[in-house]
Amino acid sequence: MPAGSGAPTIASSPLVTSAPVETPQSTSLSPVYWMGENADNVFLYREFRSAEDLGDPITTAVNAALSLQPLDPDYFNPWRPASKVGASITNGSVITLDISSDAFEADVDAGIAERAVQQLVYTATAAAANAGLSAPENPLEVEILVDGHRGYQAFGHVQLGGLMARNPELSAPIWVIDPQQDASLDGRLEVYGRAVAFGSELSWQVARVDEDGAAAGNPVESGSVAISAPAGESGEFRFGLDLPAGAYRLEVFHAGQQDAEAPGRNTDSKAFTVK
Repeated sequence: MPAGSGAPTIASSPLVTSAPVETPQSTSLSPVYWMGENADNVFLYREFRSAEDLGDPITTAVNAALSLQPLDPDYFNPWRPASKVGASITNGSVITLDISSDAFEADVDAGIAERAVQQLVYTATAAAANAGLSAPENPLEVEILVDGHRGYQAFGHVQLGGLMARNPELSAPIWVIDPQQDASLDGRLEVYGRAVAFGSELSWQVARVDEDGAAAGNPVESGSVAISAPAGESGEFRFGLDLPAGAYRLEVFHAGQQDAEAPGRNTDSKAFTVK
């Protein structure tokens, strides 16, 4: 498991000033956040997952974050399954989580502990917004209780009990939302994601992969795509292309960098197949 730094920074890039919550979606899947290592930092990334229905969308999503593992092998999850998870929301703006202490059994450093707590904050607020339980103009905050009590020291590093909002500095600098890892597509790749605008464009490339998932030759397609946000803000990007049948890997990284694998290029990648 990667060790997180105590204070997240993005070298030579504008500070991320916002981490907007999700908008309501007509889906039975739960928004779940994971951690992903990026150069010398660790950020939060989301997947939509099928999860055990525990009666309300927030409890369902938070329990999934505690008990599942990410689909994308570039992500990881330090949590242990909890024997008890509960959630409530007040006035569409304050979410209270109650989690059993067995979820905190992993041995992690202060940086990962901070991100793990934010992982639950992001997941809970995403689930509330995704289900339409909060109004867009209401800032969502989360209070985490452990075994019904305030003041628990999460992983021995983070004091719980107060209201917490999303820390925008932990939002992934580039994050491919669609396609999800290992998606099976019908002939056309439609890419959608979010990225912090460090420049006006992102670069992308698509390469064929072999049975082990390794790139098989040079990229078959490449290009750039605009980000719909001012510098330092998180915005959306979209593009699409037709591909013949086969197995591929998509990589998206900041424009002007020729090597998507170079450190600090904030690459997010997804493997997928075209039928």
